[in-house]
Amino acid sequence: MTLRTQRIPEPQGNAAQLPVLRVPSWDAFQSLRLPAEDAVAWDRALPEDVQAWLDGLPETQLPSGRFRLVPSQVGACIAQLFEAQHVAPHPALTWLCDDARRLADWVADLHGVSSLRLRLEAVFDNACRKFHVDNVLARLICTYCGPGTQLSLDTPEAPAIETVATGVPVLLKGKLWPQANEIALQHRSPPIENTGLSRLVLVLEPLEEDDGFGTSYDQRFEAD
Repeated sequence: MTLRTQRIPEPQGNAAQLPVLRVPSWDAFQSLRLPAEDAVAWDRALPEDVQAWLDGLPETQLPSGRFRLVPSQVGACIAQLFEAQHVAPHPALTWLCDDARRLADWVADLHGVSSLRLRLEAVFDNACRKFHVDNVLARLICTYCGPGTQLSLDTPEAPAIETVATGVPVLLKGKLWPQANEIALQHRSPPIENTGLSRLVLVLEPLEEDDGFGTSYDQRFEAD
């Protein structure tokens, strides 16, 4: 029996004070250009059939992989990762691949790049347990099952902590963003170790042309 949808402890403090722009629709999300806030989130819920399919997958079939690719390859890449875990084709998987592809198109278009770094990761522990700002230009995170990324401020007072809802894509500015010294919002993976919870997390990052494409520990995706 899966405990993947079990709730983690409620957020602390006033999360409404966090510098996060929240948009209600895909049209509003994809039309954004360089928001002033430290992060932007598309407030949505996954289709019920997609969420039920994901939550019903055994933990052993949740895939993980890291690739450098172009947006048009994202759907095929994710489909191959699930196939490697012996997950049969399913309409919910098709939806997931299409969703990741449109998020990848948006990230690439927003930053004017042709290549991305993709990470799809099954998480069962406290992966990144400390609040931090990533050493990247920007990072889009979408947790497709399990509790989402946690957001907070670097403050000595009792911090406001928000857990991003499952299925909500959030774009976080990184240390390489212009005026990065003004970024106050930090994030971490939610603490789920020894809770029986698991997560499936998609991460997309824009790649500059001189970023050593194909030379890091990430694989360069090659379609079958």
